[in-house]
Amino acid sequence: MSGKEKGLSLVSKVRRMERPYIIINCAASADGKIALPDKRQLRISSEEDFIRVQNLREKCDAVLVGIGTILTDDPKLNVKYDSKRQPAKVVLDRYFKTPPNAKIFEGGSKVYIMVGPDVEREIRKDNLELIRCKLDENGLIDLEFALKELKMRGINSLLVEGGGTVIWNFLKKRLFDEFYVYIAPIVIGGISTPTIADGEGVRREEEIIMLKIDKIEKVGEGILIKYLPGL
Repeated sequence: MSGKEKGLSLVSKVRRMERPYIIINCAASADGKIALPDKRQLRISSEEDFIRVQNLREKCDAVLVGIGTILTDDPKLNVKYDSKRQPAKVVLDRYFKTPPNAKIFEGGSKVYIMVGPDVEREIRKDNLELIRCKLDENGLIDLEFALKELKMRGINSLLVEGGGTVIWNFLKKRLFDEFYVYIAPIVIGGISTPTIADGEGVRREEEIIMLKIDKIEKVGEGILIKYLPGL
């Protein structure tokens, strides 16, 4: 199949899905850590991988993170270089803890905050839409419901950037189409240091999430692995 044919096939697939096309992306140390032991952010990606991530953001309709990332790192989630296309921003925020002065509101891009059904707090922002969502069996935002809501608002491609608990929940429910992990040649350590996939983890061997390695390449001083959903 040619590149053009693959592109047309992907467009057709996205149109048929009830959710956006989902790309999970993260950067980790050689021991799988994504932050410092006290959960503070650190630069793990090389300059070359940083540019790759900016290109991913530019290509996707929206970038998604959890409220933990907002409260700890206060990211803008924008394309850092000059770009005519900036993604919308999505936050999974069950109890609506996002501060009114959070940097995600800067720049004018649409911000969707996915909150629980019983949230009463409001923030007046021209670029903000609160989406009240059903909860899943664990009392978290029901991802399938939230993704359908985003799809109805024209979000056809979604870049999931974390943190570890958010990534785990997407992986656990097999809600992804591509999964990129950049491995930097560093070791962080720490028994409670955030990892690529946090959350409760699997309890039985048959629950292990299978992946398919699609591509491995050297990017800067690190290695980029592209995974696809396994069987």
